[in-house]
Amino acid sequence: MANDDGPHRGGSPLVPVVTFVLGALVVVAAGLGARPVMTGARWSPTVARASVPPQQQTAQPQSTGEPQPLGARAAQHVDTTWVLVVATVIVGVLVVLVLWYLLRNRRRRVRPDQIDVGALAVDVAVDPSAAVGLAHIRRGIGRALDELSEPRDPSDAVTAAWLGLQESAEDAGFHRGAAETPTEFTTRILRQLDVDETALATLRRCYLAVRFGGVPATAADVQAVRDALQTLDRQWAGAPADRS
Repeated sequence: MANDDGPHRGGSPLVPVVTFVLGALVVVAAGLGARPVMTGARWSPTVARASVPPQQQTAQPQSTGEPQPLGARAAQHVDTTWVLVVATVIVGVLVVLVLWYLLRNRRRRVRPDQIDVGALAVDVAVDPSAAVGLAHIRRGIGRALDELSEPRDPSDAVTAAWLGLQESAEDAGFHRGAAETPTEFTTRILRQLDVDETALATLRRCYLAVRFGGVPATAADVQAVRDALQTLDRQWAGAPADRS
């Protein structure tokens, strides 16, 4: 199958140029109307006025009226300087078009399929295994429960609990997408580890209400977050906790 990925190669511009040159020569030949005689370069010096009166011209013999033979007809002398100028211009245009054609083809020689793909290789980020991720998340859950146990503002406690999970996911080696917000990143990682959706919804709701909704958290919110974290801790109790 032909490769359609490459650039379309147009026809050579030499054909129309040659046609134009031949047509111009035909027009020039038709305009001359007779066989041109190259007289070469001519120089007309200034001639001083003659001091001696010219001699009387001798009387020309009268025409006999008889037809002259074809060979006796005098050749017409035509100034062909302008023909040389036109030919020079045509040749100059032809040279410019040929150079343009060659440069365009030279740029087309570098095709996309000839690029060294190996030189463009970059390191691709690889997420850690589920076991490593669960170990770090369990450590984050333990820190979040400690934050909720300390006497502090409820809004700060709810925010610290969610950020603890986010930092644990980052510490585990998970990578956030270029278009992901930190909240979307943490949610994706928890779901990737088969999180309890009810507990996740409670954690997200309380955090977003405090952080972006401007709604102060209450003691009930703190207890709901604590219950959700304990649910996750029981769910992932089989995974070893990372204490490093």
